[in-house]
Amino acid sequence: SVDTMIGNEFRFAVLDTSVSPPEFVDFCAVIDPGSIGEEKPLIDVTSLCDPGRVYRGGLRDGVEIPLVVNFIQGDEQIRRMYEQYQADSQNSFRLYIPGTSPEEYFQFDGIVRAWNLGVPNGDKASMTFTLKVNGQVQWVYG
Repeated sequence: SVDTMIGNEFRFAVLDTSVSPPEFVDFCAVIDPGSIGEEKPLIDVTSLCDPGRVYRGGLRDGVEIPLVVNFIQGDEQIRRMYEQYQADSQNSFRLYIPGTSPEEYFQFDGIVRAWNLGVPNGDKASMTFTLKVNGQVQWVYG
């Protein structure tokens, strides 16, 4: 049998800097954290003596993450994400598996590059914050 994680076994957390010391807190309104990762552009380093094209990876670039949340009126975390967009400020984020030992998580710094509010008639309202990873995504385990 193959053991794999189910998406809702993960939690998305945001660094709360309003407390001292700052700590990661669950962002419970999240319904879809998108996909977290990085990519490198291909750089063609083919020389005259190579029998075919040769590539190497360029500088890593964190992906853009469409973070979808249930719109909850008065939710402080949703409001803080909107304020981070307005202020062009960066925050730290974490996707983790609760209760693991040893602890395992993916952590990154990012900016809120975009936001939009969907208000379908007769269905739940949701907000999407597009996060852009700044720097490297760290996979911490063990």
